[in-house]
Amino acid sequence: MKSILTSANILLLLLSLTTTFRLEAQVYLHVDRDKYIAGEDVWFSIYSTDQETGKLTSGSVIAYIELLNPWNAPVIQSRFPLSGGRGNGMFLLPDSLSSGTYTIRAYTNRMKNLLPDNCFMHDIEICNPFKGSVFWRKSTASGSILSGISRPSNENAINIRSDTIYGKREKVSLKMQIGDNNSGRSGISGLSISITPAEVSSAVRWWDYSLNPGMDPTQYSFESEGHFLSGRIRYRDGNVPDSSDFLYMSIQGKVADFQYARIDTSGRFRFIMPVDSRFRNLILQPEHADNNMILEIEPSFSWILPESYIFRDTMTSAQLANFSELSFNYQTGKIYGTTLKKEIVPNENRDFQRRRFYGIPEMEIFLDDYISLPVMQEVFFELVPGIILRTKKSGYEMKITNPLTGNFYEEPPLVMIDGVIINDLNVLADLDPGKVEKIEVVKTPYLIGDLVLHGIVNVITRAGDFSNITMPDFAVVLPYKVIDDPYVFLPPDHTDESAALHRIPDLRNTLYWDPSVKTDINGKAEIEFCTSDAEGIYTIKIQGITADGEKISVNKKFNVK
Repeated sequence: MKSILTSANILLLLLSLTTTFRLEAQVYLHVDRDKYIAGEDVWFSIYSTDQETGKLTSGSVIAYIELLNPWNAPVIQSRFPLSGGRGNGMFLLPDSLSSGTYTIRAYTNRMKNLLPDNCFMHDIEICNPFKGSVFWRKSTASGSILSGISRPSNENAINIRSDTIYGKREKVSLKMQIGDNNSGRSGISGLSISITPAEVSSAVRWWDYSLNPGMDPTQYSFESEGHFLSGRIRYRDGNVPDSSDFLYMSIQGKVADFQYARIDTSGRFRFIMPVDSRFRNLILQPEHADNNMILEIEPSFSWILPESYIFRDTMTSAQLANFSELSFNYQTGKIYGTTLKKEIVPNENRDFQRRRFYGIPEMEIFLDDYISLPVMQEVFFELVPGIILRTKKSGYEMKITNPLTGNFYEEPPLVMIDGVIINDLNVLADLDPGKVEKIEVVKTPYLIGDLVLHGIVNVITRAGDFSNITMPDFAVVLPYKVIDDPYVFLPPDHTDESAALHRIPDLRNTLYWDPSVKTDINGKAEIEFCTSDAEGIYTIKIQGITADGEKISVNKKFNVK
């Protein structure tokens, strides 16, 4: 008996499909403060939580952070790493920004399905003292561009012990207890702490997002293993059928790095990039050379922007007072060349950490060990047994002898110069042997996933930078860095007597920032910092998430006289 699918059943099915799709992850940022001067640094801590449980989730390893100007155009777009649902970062505000309301927007790749809503958005105020008194304000019909609702936080979850009045350049010891030893709250993966003047401190709040399903909830997936570099191939002549099954990605350098992606029926492809701050020159080429091809790389940031209303205004007297003090402090730091950030530089050479994608080569010929030869064709004939580079009607071809059968492979090998795939062997034949350091060879078939390479030949130059070689039209050269270089907040230490009496003024607008304070097994933690030369009331803002998913926000104030 055939079942009848009525319109009511269809409606119930659609509702079921809609309600079963979950965003599954939310992103929240703890920003160090809410008011800045153009040219300052913005520091933030990132929390990625499961929508249902509220606990930290490791579903994504990348967070996308943007700064939208009053007209909702991105002025800063950066990617930051996530590990176990936690991350942190900073970005530098351009000193050319106009004064006004700016929005910090944060999301993961999965959350792009539901933009512009269902992501973290937080308004900050930026002042440029050199661009007059005009202040561009931003609002929506609801009065705020923030897409979310405030949820209560547990103010009593953290006990803070410290004095309430301190002198200038005095050491402060802040002791914290997450609940008590038997409360079960000791499972804190990391607290974020900001200490700023009270008038510029950000509000104490956590935000949840109401789910509004998008048009295509499956277009973007979780970046759980690395960063997605996606794009599509199209043809200038639309009637030309697809001629490639694979797209190759190679990275120039002395250590060969190679990936491939399968091209689907719609011409789309995707590579998975490691999450690091290494700068790479990516060279993308189709399996079969075709000058009719056009490779298009998709932007990793979403261009679906929220709507808002912008109007021209002037600063209020309270704003003017706050920004005047912030500007004076910032300009003083610029004059004396003080800085509160330090780049985190890896101790080890990154090239030594990398390995050839083909492992240890079967043959490694160093050209300095032999007499110099005039052309590369002769180099292969004299120095590389089992491999020939010979001319043919359309140029050159390379053949490798199968060491098992003694016959040449029917398929050509993968040929590289400095790790970059070469389809036109005229480039290799015209290479000056005096510029070549060595030749690495793999003669047996090499399997990468479902791709079989019938031998690999990598010619490595002394410079290792693939210089003076023109890429064909069908190739794309893409300078790329997955995440920005990490920095750490580094406040001055005035505990040394000579440092405390130093004549350089200390007027920090952010007194202290730590995005990842760790607690011990009893839920205890302690931080130390020094006050500055600026008097006034300061706010200590602490945020975190327990192992149970309980969100905590705590404020405490102290005075500097």
